[in-house]
Amino acid sequence: MTQHSKPNLSPTPFRTLPSAFSLVCFLLINITPLPGQDGLQRPQPVRTMGFREGEAAGPTRIKMALANTLAEGNVITRSGDDRVSMFIRSAPLEVVLNTLAQEMEKNVVASGGVSGQVSITLNNIPLSDALDALLHINGYRWVERRGIILVSPVTAETKLPPIVQGREVEVFRLNYASASDIDKTVSALLSPVGQTSITEIDLEDNRRTREELVVEDLPEYIARVKKYIRTADVPPAQVLIEAYVLQVNLRDDDRHGVNLTDIIGINNGTLALQANGLASATASPAFVLNLNGRRLDAIVELIKQSTDAKTLASPKVLAVNGQQARIQIGESLGYLTTTTTQTSTLQQVNFLDLGVVLTVTPTISGDGKVLMKVKPEVSSGRINPTTNLPDSDTTEVESTVLMPSGHAMVIGGLITEEKSDQQSKLPWLGDVPGVGKLFQRRTYLRDRTEIIIALVPRVVPYGETAQYRHQMEVQRALS
Repeated sequence: MTQHSKPNLSPTPFRTLPSAFSLVCFLLINITPLPGQDGLQRPQPVRTMGFREGEAAGPTRIKMALANTLAEGNVITRSGDDRVSMFIRSAPLEVVLNTLAQEMEKNVVASGGVSGQVSITLNNIPLSDALDALLHINGYRWVERRGIILVSPVTAETKLPPIVQGREVEVFRLNYASASDIDKTVSALLSPVGQTSITEIDLEDNRRTREELVVEDLPEYIARVKKYIRTADVPPAQVLIEAYVLQVNLRDDDRHGVNLTDIIGINNGTLALQANGLASATASPAFVLNLNGRRLDAIVELIKQSTDAKTLASPKVLAVNGQQARIQIGESLGYLTTTTTQTSTLQQVNFLDLGVVLTVTPTISGDGKVLMKVKPEVSSGRINPTTNLPDSDTTEVESTVLMPSGHAMVIGGLITEEKSDQQSKLPWLGDVPGVGKLFQRRTYLRDRTEIIIALVPRVVPYGETAQYRHQMEVQRALS
């Protein structure tokens, strides 16, 4: 006979489990957060669990119920879609940031502890502007990535990934300025988390053919760097230097040089005298005349008519602001040097520049004037048969003159003297010992010449009159 057992229908603890959990949830939901020691309301975690009647307990869901943690009198109000109004007085920045996130229903993640006190009053402004004002004044930076606002400090000690701080990279190709010079100034314009690197031109490496500056920094700091580079990397100003080099053979009545003061006075020009050798016996006797607003070609023609002068050269050279221009009229005297060591002997050919050498370095001032550093040099030389090295006689002067664009300067007093011994005799009779001198004639000559250099600097672009003259001269040269 088969026996059947009846099921036990008495209640068990497992069937009363949903009721027990419901009671716990009810109690947790109604827990009131306790104030902290600083008098601010602290957020308390609340666990909620949902069940369907007759079903076993499902996964646990945790929700943080954050209470208003600002002290009384401090208010953050949402004015509309992503607009906010704030009235805060001496509140912790971390508390203000958390409350703002709750009110605006935003996700905020901060790197490390956010510290500092803040007092702020904002009325119905966009949330982005409010975050800028709230964080930038305390040395923090925020970016939004995929709906999450990331807050990080802007300090050199905190090196975070670029995506967290919002750092960007900008490459600046420099056309005129040097990358190393620009980098010195840009380094002072960067934020604490910014950095730079440069690429310079290398004449020996054909792959390094440009000047570049690479900047990694926050967007607002890159904008400052871009503004500076736009101002600094500009074409340099240029100066057109018009030069006349004259050689005057001095006669007995002007053995001390040409009297340029009288000549220029005939042309109704005003001048200023600058001399280097008047007070010093060892200095060069050259002098500089600064002419005021007179055409240089007219004065040059007047010098030619008044003296035995000829033009050695009349070049025009274009010089960049602050760079040296060099003009040479003459020759290069070659000589051989020998260097002997224990193992070898090396011979090298060197050259000595002779004639007239003029170096000019113009610097343009802010008011359009030109500061000219001028160094003319007149030299002659010969090879010494004893040493096989050159012997040279040099007359030079160095001067710095400030003048307006288009004004002329004349450098004079560069006097050289050559002595020569000329001998003429009758054939055969002049070579007879003892009585040969009776049939000879010796003449000792002393030739004195003066080099006069006239210069006119013109800042490019120059005036209409000078521009027209320059175009006419170019057309005349090409025709």
